[in-house]
Amino acid sequence: MHPPPFDRLETCYDGLRRPGRREEAAALDLGQGITVFPPPWTEEAHRDLAATSRRAVAMREVLGVAADSARQLGPADRGFLGEV
Repeated sequence: MHPPPFDRLETCYDGLRRPGRREEAAALDLGQGITVFPPPWTEEAHRDLAATSRRAVAMREVLGVAADSARQLGPADRGFLGEV
């Protein structure tokens, strides 16, 4: 039997979590997010996640980077039934 989905949430990002992440997030105000370079899903970041560059920035910047990445990757898959 599989564990409930919420139990698996804690282990889903094990390889991408950096020590001190909760304290970093707690220090932000509601209009801020954290940028990470290189991105945590890259091979370079996985070699030494603790060495990635991290800084607090305006959430507008975090969302802008996400939007730019989405544009570079191209249109979204329309899904199983042809619509997302």
